[in-house]
Amino acid sequence: MKRLAFAVSLALMMSASPATAQDATPPPEDEWQTDGFDEWGDWEEEDASPLTIAGFVEVAAGRRLQNAPALSSDTTLADVRVQLQADYALETSQISFRGDVWYDGVTDDVETSVRELSWQGNLAMLGDWGSHFDAKIGQQVLTWGTGDYVFLNDMFPKDYQSFFAGRDDEYLKAPSLSAKVSGYFDAVNVDVVVTPEFEPDNGITGEFFSFFSPQVAMNIAPEFTVAQDNEPDGSEVALRLYKTVGTTEYALYGYRGYNKLPQAADELGRPTYSRLNVYGFSAVRPLGPGLGKFEYAYHDAVDDSHGDNPRIPNSQSRFLVGYEQELVANLTGSAQWYVERTHDHDALLANSPWPVFEQEETRHVITTQLLYRAMRQTLTFQAFNFYSPTDEDGYLRLKATYSPGDKWQASAGVNGFYGSENHTFYSQFRDASNVYVSFRWFYQE
Repeated sequence: MKRLAFAVSLALMMSASPATAQDATPPPEDEWQTDGFDEWGDWEEEDASPLTIAGFVEVAAGRRLQNAPALSSDTTLADVRVQLQADYALETSQISFRGDVWYDGVTDDVETSVRELSWQGNLAMLGDWGSHFDAKIGQQVLTWGTGDYVFLNDMFPKDYQSFFAGRDDEYLKAPSLSAKVSGYFDAVNVDVVVTPEFEPDNGITGEFFSFFSPQVAMNIAPEFTVAQDNEPDGSEVALRLYKTVGTTEYALYGYRGYNKLPQAADELGRPTYSRLNVYGFSAVRPLGPGLGKFEYAYHDAVDDSHGDNPRIPNSQSRFLVGYEQELVANLTGSAQWYVERTHDHDALLANSPWPVFEQEETRHVITTQLLYRAMRQTLTFQAFNFYSPTDEDGYLRLKATYSPGDKWQASAGVNGFYGSENHTFYSQFRDASNVYVSFRWFYQE
């Protein structure tokens, strides 16, 4: 609540703008109008309201395709959700709000989430140099990078529980209370994001889905949380420099913060977040009839520079090569080759208490996607598959969405995990495989 109060106060301060003499002076009358009357009768144009309100009401349900021994319920999704969207236009800026209230039938709780409460505008108020900068300050959802469902340099928070349960893709990206400043110049464009208080991912913690534990060599669902004294008290800083040269957009990335998942452990074995720096670059350009992309990121494990501390994840190099194109009318296909290379892997195995369960030194993941739009693009079919040839496991997402207008939308889909080993990344979630349906009704004032 303190962070939201700060966002509200900051938005109000940034939006405060005293009226100028020109604002206070009514427009002059012309020869065609006197006191709001003309030869056509009583005619006055009403100003458009600066406030727009919209949102949706959604009902969603999902069920597991097989029993999960560590969990008592086969229900994976049971939401009744209302989202309110409100935008207020100021003279040269805007205040935006996106908030959700929903009943979660899996946990039997009423939940709330402020996905956005921000002020956004140009900084021309600071002078000529300020006109080169835009700012967005407050609770917001952030993203960058080139991958489809694969993140290398994007260190903004994600919600994997929502993603695996079949909630809309918008909920894969979680909000954070941040200040983003964007600068636009002939030489290069720049984005700087400062998050004063670390915002982690919402990972798999046992509430909805179980996960593999090397201690007992099986899946568990303890609904664990990170102790408050193990949560980082530092900030996060992310940087992107980008420029288009010819037909190619290049970008450089930097991040200073922490691992977004509690993959480290303290001396007592309790989960915690280790420090992490990330450096990378990407390139996207037309290639033949489609679009090609490349991205690289070095994840520097600041607290384990030699890779011999088994309680802290090792440094990694991550690579992504992708390509997409329209195969035939209304059918788009894409493929990605993603690689994680763990540095100091020999030191990791030599010091790990469970070396047999450690990830391969080089892990490959191949993704393929088919996206088909029919019936004047009101009906969409998506098939997206992750497959790891090194782990011999994968994750298949199938989804159909029908939206005949701007009033309602219906969706149904399948999340299917497969593999033969209990400890590999996708295979550990085999008992999380589920089917889901949702119906969303939109409103606007």
